[in-house]
Amino acid sequence: MAAHHPDSGVHSWTDEPHLYRNKKFLHGFEHLAQAKLSFDAWVYSHQINDVIELAQTFPETPIVLDHVGTPVGLFGQVGKTTGKTEQQRQQIFSQWQIAIAALAECPNVYIKLSGLFMPVLGHTFHQQRQLATKDALIERAVPLIQHVLQCFGTERSMFASNFPMDRVSSSLVNIIDAFSDIVYAHHPDALKTVFYDNAKRFYQL
Repeated sequence: MAAHHPDSGVHSWTDEPHLYRNKKFLHGFEHLAQAKLSFDAWVYSHQINDVIELAQTFPETPIVLDHVGTPVGLFGQVGKTTGKTEQQRQQIFSQWQIAIAALAECPNVYIKLSGLFMPVLGHTFHQQRQLATKDALIERAVPLIQHVLQCFGTERSMFASNFPMDRVSSSLVNIIDAFSDIVYAHHPDALKTVFYDNAKRFYQL
């Protein structure tokens, strides 16, 4: 978990802003590559370039970006100032779109449709003590999932529940139903691919 944010009010999971560029980390990653193992990368959206650089340095190693790169503050303010205004939120989304499209150019990278309802994205369902309905989930997730599927296609996108972290916002059933509806709308034949085949192939199950 290399997610680090410059807003001190947003939780950072490492003390290092660019862990995936650290020489010691890269030395360790060489052993991972030699063993022909895969790697789960998690960063916040402003760090996606670090994943791109990692993927380009180790083009033979399968890498999956968890939680679609977690655009912090996309749906509302978190931390001290992140996502405070509509203009800031539009900028977060635009920059995320550009970064995701660039990452998709790396053929060894997959992406997980997951983690879209962690509070760090700016959701307030947990503060209102309510669980989001399927329709509410679809409304918020559609622009993100559609962009991911357009960039990565259905062959390099996989569903992941991110439970229990997302349960503060909705139920697992609602999330599965919402995401599957969005994927089905993108392509009716993509459900088995996104919800089963891709994960099986990526993790060599």
